[in-house]
Amino acid sequence: PRRYAKRGGYIRRQFNRAIELARRNGSAIAIGHPHPATVRVLQQMVYRLPADITLVRPGSLLNEPQVDTSRPDLTPQKIDAPRNPFRGVKMCKPKKPLQPVYATRFFSVIGESITQSSVVVWFQHQWQGWGKIAAPKNVSAKTD
Repeated sequence: PRRYAKRGGYIRRQFNRAIELARRNGSAIAIGHPHPATVRVLQQMVYRLPADITLVRPGSLLNEPQVDTSRPDLTPQKIDAPRNPFRGVKMCKPKKPLQPVYATRFFSVIGESITQSSVVVWFQHQWQGWGKIAAPKNVSAKTD
């Protein structure tokens, strides 16, 4: 079939034959030489490739385990439960026992934090008059 190798119809038929073999056997290997006609046909057919067919490089098939597809597999397939990627938040364990925090200390820390906040300091400055605009002094202008 060397004389047909450069004809588009022959290349299409061979490509479709490889698709049929892949569907029947689970995989197929198609070898195409880089003739302009072969490249042109592949460029056209790749975009119309059926959804159940995947093209892979030959090297990716080298380490694949061989599967006997001559008879149906009668063993039920085990369905694994989906893996949960979230492992939760881990708690740090203190090396020493924690000292108790009493309510009086809690409220004093909160009070200090509030009184030192920028909003409260701003209000204090406004209340004390730091933000007041100076009133213009009475200026009298005499004209002669």
